[in-house]
Amino acid sequence: MYNKKALEEREREDAVRTVARDGDPDRYASALFAPRPAREPLFALYALNVELARAAEQVSEPQLGEIRLQWWREALDRAAAGEDTGNPIADAVGSVARRYALSGDSLAGLIDARSFDVSVKIMPDTAALDDYLGKTAGALFRLAAEVTAPHRAAEIEPSVRASGIAYGLTGLMRALPVHASRGRVDLPAETLLRHGTSPEQVLAGQASKGLAEVLAEFRETARVALKSARAHVTALPREARKVFLPLALVEPYLSALRKVDPLRQVAEINPLYRLWRLSTCRFPPSA
Repeated sequence: MYNKKALEEREREDAVRTVARDGDPDRYASALFAPRPAREPLFALYALNVELARAAEQVSEPQLGEIRLQWWREALDRAAAGEDTGNPIADAVGSVARRYALSGDSLAGLIDARSFDVSVKIMPDTAALDDYLGKTAGALFRLAAEVTAPHRAAEIEPSVRASGIAYGLTGLMRALPVHASRGRVDLPAETLLRHGTSPEQVLAGQASKGLAEVLAEFRETARVALKSARAHVTALPREARKVFLPLALVEPYLSALRKVDPLRQVAEINPLYRLWRLSTCRFPPSA
């Protein structure tokens, strides 16, 4: 006779895993190398990030996107308090939040940052970009590290900041053609204008020398942040390092970005090579 509760829990875990795997294969693959007790919590966090990122993609008006984000705020508050929301991802994250005393500010920031995706859409300046990266990619590294190394916030923070810039900025450059097709520009308008181009030209699909210069500048920014992140992660306790494995994919993606049309092609790497990079990564990893 099967245990109904255990079966339901397995179905919820499978649903969460599917969202994480299909929506964020890089972070999902990295979680497979984490200690076994941490894997399901990491899948839950990565699935949440996928759902939040989809908020702008699944609605036709900014107001509807904000309503969706507010639903997630309330659902996570209820789930963290032990209430069953009926949403497998919200319930899973709520359970993780209770078990590991996750940072409420990081979870809230992860949601708040997506207001840019649904309503602002044009990144104004580098300060706004830094804030966005800190509340998205950076916050996700922080929350993941809180799962594997609780009570070590002071040690983790330098790694979180640098990793969020390196990984998050690389991801935004890869997503440029997809986001531009939806009316969104993640490259700061002030930087584009400084190089003689503009968000309007990016949205129109107009490649230019200025855009190439901006992307080269941000690839270098990502490389500098990656070097810093490697140094900081190396100094972390061993149990905290595994959640920073996605950094192993930054350099291959930066190389791939140099070879594609930035407004028409998403830079990719071979899935088998991705697994090899993750499985062989040591800190400090080779360039």
